[in-house]
Formats: sequence, structure tokens, C-alpha cells
Amino acid sequence: MGITGGIGSGKSYVCRMLEERGIPIFYTDDEAKAEMRENSTIHKELVALIGPEAILPDGTPSKPVLAEYICNGTDHAERVNRIVHPRVKERALRWIEQHAGCDVVGIECALLFESGFDNICQKTITVAAPLPLRIERICQRDNITTQQAQHWIDLQMSQEEKVSRSDYSIINDGTTDLHSQIDNILKDYIFKDNALKDTSIS
Repeated sequence: MGITGGIGSGKSYVCRMLEERGIPIFYTDDEAKAEMRENSTIHKELVALIGPEAILPDGTPSKPVLAEYICNGTDHAERVNRIVHPRVKERALRWIEQHAGCDVVGIECALLFESGFDNICQKTITVAAPLPLRIERICQRDNITTQQAQHWIDLQMSQEEKVSRSDYSIINDGTTDLHSQIDNILKDYIFKDNALKDTSIS
């Protein structure tokens, strides 16, 4: 099961609620950071793409340099993603194999469709929230301006497209009950779609 949503939608919060229901979650962003720290081939490719300043003296990627490069436009973000995403997908597939005994597993991925991670998911969920609320959440979390928050949002696939491409959607607007939405999806996913018979994919 793939769980996605734009920045500020609250998808990580929803994933924690799924974990409370006993569903293991692969957090793509965390795994991507680990891969970027550990994979020397990625380091070489980032240096070739951005320059030697992309990698710090200790051998780890420079977050400010990468962020500045990615913020230059969606094409820049896609170049970095083409380097990182295939390796993270390999980690995800190994993780899925390790959890083959679980009835349901989830992959949390902001760029689920852009990266092609949806291809290894049996069903997909988009967590959606009103734009003003997303901006407020981002500003509070990252201590940035509304303009910066909007810029980060604009770099991603629109929320509307994510919803249209997903099998399910969850409204996380602070008032609509999340528990009932999640439980209804799990009931439909497990029983209607008979997901328990196929544990080879998430």
C-alpha cells in the first residue's frame, strides 16, 4: 500500500496511525537520506551533476547545496531524483521481502507517482488537506515564510492529480475524523480487494 500526499498534508501523521494498527511503514524520505549518506556512487553522481560542493568533507551530502539546487526548478529536482530514487526503490523492495509475513505493509512516499514507486504498490492512498492549512503547517514546522512554503508546494505534483491517480484519499483538514477514514480504507483494502492473499507487494 503506497501512502502519498503533498508537503504539509500530514501523510506522516496518517502513517503513524497505520503503524498503531500494526502495519509496518517504509519511510522513503528517511531511507533516501540514509542511502545518500552511505552510497559512494550517489556521491560521485551528485558531484558530477552539481559540483564538488555537493558533498561535505566528511563524505555526506550538503543539505543546503542540494536544497538550493532543487529549488531552481522541477527539472533540477528530477535530475537529483533520477540519481537517488532507483537506489531507494531497491531498498524498498528488500524491505518488502523482509516483511513478507505481514498481511499489509505501507510505503510512505511524497513522490509516489513521480518516482514510479506506485508500480510496486497494490493500492495507493493520497492524504489531502486544504492549501492554507498545508502552508500553515509547513511554515510552523520549517520556520519559513508563506512564499517559501508555496514554492515548495509548487515543485510537487498537484494535490488534485495525486488524488485522481490514487485508489483512496484521506481528508486531513483537522476536523474530518481520520480514524474512521483509515479503518474504512483498510476494511475495503483487506476484504474487498482480498489483499491478504498477496503479500509480495505493499
